[in-house]
Amino acid sequence: MLDSFDVMLWAMVVATLMPDLGLSKPTVGLLGSLTLAASAVGGLHLRGGRRPLRPSQSVDGSILIYSVFTAACGFATGVAMLAVFRVFLGLGMGGEWASGAALVSETWPAEHRGKALGIVQSSWAVGYAAAAAVAALVLPVWGWRGVFFVGVIPAFFTLWIQRKVKEPEIWRAVGRRHRASERDSARSSAANVSA
Repeated sequence: MLDSFDVMLWAMVVATLMPDLGLSKPTVGLLGSLTLAASAVGGLHLRGGRRPLRPSQSVDGSILIYSVFTAACGFATGVAMLAVFRVFLGLGMGGEWASGAALVSETWPAEHRGKALGIVQSSWAVGYAAAAAVAALVLPVWGWRGVFFVGVIPAFFTLWIQRKVKEPEIWRAVGRRHRASERDSARSSAANVSA
């Protein structure tokens, strides 16, 4: 949903943003492409490093990155600043999609996962409609900067995730095995040191 929300917001505000920041059409296309490329990178890399984050932490972190940098776009005073904000926004957007889809697929029963992922994919239309509503209500009153400031709202969704979303059993089982393996390694290392 955040991906379609952003793609649509960008399309709806770009005509008013271009003269304010002195952007050419090729620059606007480049900024859009940078955002999408960054979303691919975010989708591949925002699941944690050597010790993966809990799935809900990945979703939370990605949404926060997306929200903060969407709002930051409203503070942009030039193309370089906007490009940096759009790249980080894209990282969060891609991370949210990948980690959110993984969380959904891990929490739904196997026989309903296809339906769950279908719902996730169909949320594109919800994001598209939300962007159209935001642009219609906010753009005429507060301009393109105000539209981007609205992008901080998904950050509040993370509070609900932290309180209400339980980690999938699959992840908890992997975590238990990982912790047991670390304890065994620590015991083995301690035995080697004392020998």
